[in-house]
Amino acid sequence: MIADGQAEIIEILQRRGLLITSIQEIVSKQKGKKLGPGFGKRVVLSGRVKNDDLCIFARQLGTLLNAGVPLLRSLAVLSKQISSAPLQAAVDRIKEDIQGGSTLKDALDKHPKVFSKFWVNLVGTGEASGQLPSVLDQIAQYFESSGELQRKVVSALMYPAILLVVCTGAILVFVVKIVPVFASMFTSFGSELPPITQFVVNLSSFLRVFALPMFLLTPVAIFGFVKLIHTSKGRLVFDQIRLGLPIFGPLFKHIAVANFARGLGTMIASGVPILYALEIVTKTVGNRVVEDALETVKDSVRDGKSIAEPLESCGIFPPMVVLMVNVGEETGELADMLKHVAVFYEERITMVVERLSSLIEPFMLVFMGGLVGFLVIAMFMPIFKLATSVKM
Repeated sequence: MIADGQAEIIEILQRRGLLITSIQEIVSKQKGKKLGPGFGKRVVLSGRVKNDDLCIFARQLGTLLNAGVPLLRSLAVLSKQISSAPLQAAVDRIKEDIQGGSTLKDALDKHPKVFSKFWVNLVGTGEASGQLPSVLDQIAQYFESSGELQRKVVSALMYPAILLVVCTGAILVFVVKIVPVFASMFTSFGSELPPITQFVVNLSSFLRVFALPMFLLTPVAIFGFVKLIHTSKGRLVFDQIRLGLPIFGPLFKHIAVANFARGLGTMIASGVPILYALEIVTKTVGNRVVEDALETVKDSVRDGKSIAEPLESCGIFPPMVVLMVNVGEETGELADMLKHVAVFYEERITMVVERLSSLIEPFMLVFMGGLVGFLVIAMFMPIFKLATSVKM
């Protein structure tokens, strides 16, 4: 038989009612041309898989299963269409594990760098309830919503970030390259420089000496900072500072609340037990302060209490969130209420980011223009002073 792999042959033979004793793969050798080493092998790159790739995979797998295509056949078809090398390698291994008798949940759990606990537990619930296509659709919706929110935030802040980098580079070039030319000319005047001119000249001299060491030490400093915030205490302090920022603090809090509501609502709607859903969602909110608050909520639920009361007592979640959760618990519609909360805060985050972007752009232009004006005035003040002296 000719097929793409053993999985396809097994399905064909089983549909015929045959008992499979062994399968031997026969590879035809091409004659004539010699193929170089590694020809035809796909290079599997290590690294994280993008949310968009996971979203497309979940959507396509759910569609195939809903159409009645067997799981092994669906994975075989999708494996050929996946553009992400790490995800394709994981799917190939998952297909082999399922062929060996493993469940999809256990097969996914062997690839924690690709499929998070959020994925694994939702899929396990879908398998147990027989609603795997529906659960995969909910996973796809979750990643679509979170990905769309992330793209909006990044796109809104991209222009101000590029403007800051370009203006900072232009000012550094001016201070390091142009100011020394003026400084040598001022030295020939033999007169005392104005304070602002002397400040710019001293700054130029400092940067000319220490710019290269500072540039070389910047990656080291960034690496040390990343290592620090990955420690338990360092991340807690960093997240506390983020939430305490005057303008961006509420935005970071809203993002954490939206992640919490979207994740918990999706898991509860899929049938994941509330206590286990809280444990998984606690690791996905993206803020250590909120995670500690959710640990308190989890302990309360373990003791048989409600979710709303510890949410209110922790002082982090807004009153509207507490009220919606309380209503959801009383009416038995907690999943729907949480999704409404997620939609509300995602729309609010989008609005805040757009407003911040529209405010940051003119502020950056005015600030950079004022800084350039300050440098120009500082350089030309001695010349104006000299011209005034000559006239007198």
